[in-house]
Amino acid sequence: MMNIRRVISKIERNYIINNLKNEERIDGRGLWDYREWKIKHNLVASAEGSADVCLGDTRVITGLKYEVGEPFPDVPDEGVCTVMAELLPLASPLFERGPPDEQSIELARVVDRGIRHADCIQTKKLCIKENQAVYILFVDIYVINYSGNLIDAGGISALTTLISSQIPEGKWVDDHVEWTGGYLTGETIVKELPIVLTFGKIGDIIFIDPSLPEELICDGRISISVTKDKITSIQKSGPATFSIDDIQMLNKKAMELGNLLRDNLNLWQYKVNIE
Repeated sequence: MMNIRRVISKIERNYIINNLKNEERIDGRGLWDYREWKIKHNLVASAEGSADVCLGDTRVITGLKYEVGEPFPDVPDEGVCTVMAELLPLASPLFERGPPDEQSIELARVVDRGIRHADCIQTKKLCIKENQAVYILFVDIYVINYSGNLIDAGGISALTTLISSQIPEGKWVDDHVEWTGGYLTGETIVKELPIVLTFGKIGDIIFIDPSLPEELICDGRISISVTKDKITSIQKSGPATFSIDDIQMLNKKAMELGNLLRDNLNLWQYKVNIE
């Protein structure tokens, strides 16, 4: 990947910083305002669940696939859910072809950790037969357009995909899996809705949802995943330091803004109703 700090001019950098010092953003937002969210679901016919999420001009499409396999020995009655991410070259001239780089690995791991540590997926519901067969879910995030803050867009896209999922139901009969004709839905397997919120830091100024120009000049970022009543994970990136006071303030902000975002987006509206 090219050196992204060379992409933005010194004049634009100073303009962004001067606006932030006045608690303003170059796109008209305040320090604690998100860009506009747009969500579509179940648009990929070949997937068991899918979502197309836009955060401003950032766009990610996520799909859910599954396979049946043996459980891990230490959790013989629990299924598995894993998140992967791919930064498509069509999304930005900053992205290149090749194996996953640091940014795609970070995107997948931060989204995965927020979901996993929140007990979002009821993994026992993914067990077909203890010690024999469980569902293994693959949540694949594809970045279609990069305009900053992939983590928050990817997190909402992953949740919407899981909520909208419809997975064929299997049962264990005579040492093999038979399909019942029914389905496991997002309402069955999703328990919590962990919202991941990413804050950028430039100098001593902290703000939510960095746009691409802001992200290019950020000294660092911190992503905090929250449920309704607790923090489930925190991930910092970049050389910026966050004081204890910063972390305490951001924890409070994350809980406040996370609950507001959860209510405003109303992700459960995307669940599948099977009659």
